[in-house]
Amino acid sequence: AVVSTQSTGLLETSRNYLKREVKWEPAFTDTAVRTPIYLNDRNPSQIPYDKEEEKALIDKFQFNKYLSDRTPINRPMKDFRHSSCRMRKYPDDMPSASVVMVFYNEAPSVVLRTVHSVLNKSPPHLIQEILLYDDNSNLDELLEGSWFTNHIKTLPKVRLERSVHGRGGLIQAKTHAGRLAVGDILVYLDAHCECNDGWLEPLIYPIYLNKTACTTPNIDSIAWQDLNIHAPEIVEVTGGLNWILNMLWSPLSAEEQQRRSRDPFPVTADIRTPTMAGGLFAIDRKWFLEIGMYDEGQSIWGGENIDLSFRVWLCGGEQWLCPCSKVAHIFRPKHPYSFGDGEGQNFEVVMKNYKRNAIVWLDGPHLDFFYKWKPQAIGIDAGDVSERLALKKKLGCKNFDYFLENVWPLPAEKDCLATGAISAGYDNQCLDNAGGSDTHGQHLQLWGCHNLGNNQFWMYRKDRRILGLLYVFDVDGLTPGSHVILVWIDHKSNRQFFDYNTQTQQLVHRASGLCVDRDTKTRDVIIDTCDVYRLQQRWDFQYTYPDRPL
Repeated sequence: AVVSTQSTGLLETSRNYLKREVKWEPAFTDTAVRTPIYLNDRNPSQIPYDKEEEKALIDKFQFNKYLSDRTPINRPMKDFRHSSCRMRKYPDDMPSASVVMVFYNEAPSVVLRTVHSVLNKSPPHLIQEILLYDDNSNLDELLEGSWFTNHIKTLPKVRLERSVHGRGGLIQAKTHAGRLAVGDILVYLDAHCECNDGWLEPLIYPIYLNKTACTTPNIDSIAWQDLNIHAPEIVEVTGGLNWILNMLWSPLSAEEQQRRSRDPFPVTADIRTPTMAGGLFAIDRKWFLEIGMYDEGQSIWGGENIDLSFRVWLCGGEQWLCPCSKVAHIFRPKHPYSFGDGEGQNFEVVMKNYKRNAIVWLDGPHLDFFYKWKPQAIGIDAGDVSERLALKKKLGCKNFDYFLENVWPLPAEKDCLATGAISAGYDNQCLDNAGGSDTHGQHLQLWGCHNLGNNQFWMYRKDRRILGLLYVFDVDGLTPGSHVILVWIDHKSNRQFFDYNTQTQQLVHRASGLCVDRDTKTRDVIIDTCDVYRLQQRWDFQYTYPDRPL
């Protein structure tokens, strides 16, 4: 066999991996000595390396399928958990789970690697079944009679169901699969994951204590290029939200840090999370059915995680990120499939899903604010949402103000002195978060005003901070020429406040006394000596409010 293990226990790149003959060894704490199983029973040492085939498969599947097909589907994995996770004890009478994986034309090697990791890393008594749901794949390697289907028949507790509805997309397929499952708990996994030691118990335990809890694992990364696993021991972020209803990762609040500090093992205490990524989570099956599973008016993929997060928090539940549950996931550079006829259709599908979320959950003025952030949504047909609104009423769900006040403190429009684009009116340029990048510390820039919200939409808050999709304005220095940058809110910093002079239209950085200006050589935005005659220091806000003077 030719599995390569470096000092880190991770695979080498495909070229080196296939050139060398290396002894099979279990990596680190994975103590079970298993005979490596290869896709189609083909030992890669007998297959010559084909660079062109590797490239073609990457283009088709958007990850290195060539390497995956030559990597054991039961490869060992280091125990990446923090040491305190091994000290946590769980009751013996916790309910068992149906582990549900939906796939469409997925590479069989990654599907099977996900299955084997569940079997190898889970206490048998907690696995009721592993349910694979094929959403009408037409890939030959996945069809009946293939090595893939024959191998599944040899595995305990694994069953394969195929869609009888045609291809429905991820959201529809997860709904159908959830109705077929029989376990007390539903654990949804993407079909391109690998579970780590002790991954299942932390997900089930909060639901054991409270059936209206929804839990998510700490999602590690499997590199799409070479299948290396990046898995930091400690996670100290939570799932947040912005006004275009995207889930985002955010630092823990002081309140959440204080709550976790009371746990016997604070560094790995569960984290209260307002939103979740969506692909990987656990929930009580009966309660999931009761609260309406997924919105079947949504299509393919996108926004279903936000809808479920709102439903959990506003309809009587709670949501937790479990640091001791570690599941590695292949993050691809883009989807290997389309949502319809081309990329434009992808946008239409996702925007429809997001608009449905907005109509159902953003009551009162919040829906209008969403449309300011996302004006493209106005012309999208969201379909009939009456059934979801009726469900919301039947469940007695709270309004969106509750979410903003008790779950995620996202500033509302009423909390702002001005909103929208901030423009330099003399040449139709707008402050822009560098073309949509979300890198912490990035330079604020000037780009042509597009009037589409998103990366050119800002909230000038009553505390004089300016907040975008994710970050607030800050500076990387207090001297002329220092850049305006985008960073997390820091409640201890005095460098994030900007006062607006309505007479001169200048934004004055409070800590330095300098004015927001532009670098004449680049698109970067800087602070410089204030000059009331300098046109480049004059800024206009798109939306202002008479009852809240600037």
